[in-house]
Amino acid sequence: MNDKIDWIVRQHGFTDYKWIVPQKDIVVSRWVRFHCEFGCKNYGKNGSCPPAVPSVEECQKMIYEYENAIIFHFCIQSEDNEDHLKRLLRLYELEREIFLAGSYKVFLLQCSSCILCNDCLAGGTREKCINKIKSRPGADAMGIDIYQTAHNAGYPVQVVKSHDETTNRFGFLLIE
Repeated sequence: MNDKIDWIVRQHGFTDYKWIVPQKDIVVSRWVRFHCEFGCKNYGKNGSCPPAVPSVEECQKMIYEYENAIIFHFCIQSEDNEDHLKRLLRLYELEREIFLAGSYKVFLLQCSSCILCNDCLAGGTREKCINKIKSRPGADAMGIDIYQTAHNAGYPVQVVKSHDETTNRFGFLLIE
């Protein structure tokens, strides 16, 4: 099945990715959620950000139910919301195609907060989200320590200190 999924991933134009094993490679930690709560402007505003996502413990249980995952790496020099939205929609379409190919448990964890709507009307709840079918939580919203997980997958990643530096973004597809 991995060969078929690799073919689909490449057909969607993604080339910088690696297969990983969630229970071995993905690190889920409570401190990541605290960074969301005490450092992210989207906390409590977005329908796919905390507190509108399950607890870190529930997220970890869900992630570790999967035997396989793909980590996608994106090097970004500068990006506007339009570029971010295009990447998000491409990942969503990839998730859908892998689902239709028979991996019915596939689930996308996007690179950052959802930006499907210009002005999110969710007010921090899933109930008010108007894009429930397409919106997905970010990996950090799920409690994934993206830095350590990227290192575990062999990606060199460090804290960006200025807007002039290249930013590394990571998305995940959980696949069964």
